Amino acid sequence: MNRLSGFRSPVSALAPLVLCIAFAAGCGKPLDDDPKAPVLVTVSQTYLTIENQAGSALVDGIVELVPSGVLSPYRANLPRIEAGSNRQVLLDRFSGAGGARFLRGATRIRSVRLTATDLTGKTYKREVPFQ
Repeated sequence: MNRLSGFRSPVSALAPLVLCIAFAAGCGKPLDDDPKAPVLVTVSQTYLTIENQAGSALVDGIVELVPSGVLSPYRANLPRIEAGSNRQVLLDRFSGAGGARFLRGATRIRSVRLTATDLTGKTYKREVPFQ
């Protein structure tokens, strides 16, 4: 039996696509882990510590636990943090899509993303690895 000219098997047609996806996944942006940032995020076994070293109070913000893969992030509202103080946010306060609570052993988290605004309207963004 002869092959038809121009015929490509489905496997050989998908190989370049799979290689491109694998390459793009490995080339993600590096996480911000600057120790001189005005907002510090420290991950503990049961909570996150957020320290405000900016010159103004953080009044509006959100903290997200970004999972590996395609799942939506787990979110928690950031309470007001005065300048020079810190706040601890329990990990079981984070909820995902549909209200599902975060369980540390059930989902693999890649990073913690913080977005906050201070009294002057300046926005701070920070993303650190989740250990």
